[in-house]
Amino acid sequence: MAVLASFSLIAATTANAKDLRKENQFLEAVAGKKLVSGETWLIITPDGKINGVGRNNAKVTGAWAWNKKFWCRNVVVGQKAFPEDCLKVKIDGNQVEFIRNKGKGDPVIYTISN
Repeated sequence: MAVLASFSLIAATTANAKDLRKENQFLEAVAGKKLVSGETWLIITPDGKINGVGRNNAKVTGAWAWNKKFWCRNVVVGQKAFPEDCLKVKIDGNQVEFIRNKGKGDPVIYTISN
């Protein structure tokens, strides 16, 4: 996720992570839940919106759509718009891993907050 380049990276992954390959799996696992990584938190809504707060209290807004087996999103952090990126998504318990560039880029791991 290009937008998440400005967010905290966590380099750990788990062996038990399950790929979320279908939109319904993604919606069930992630939509409407608060995702936290360092100072950053996001809520990805079922209706295709992204809202949250990034580093230094920068407002995060955006939109997303499911495309084949990838979560594709456009976001603005503060005043900076990031280009669209499609990400591979994995989940292991309450840890959600988003891998940029269709699974070929850097990962960002969020914790689902209760």
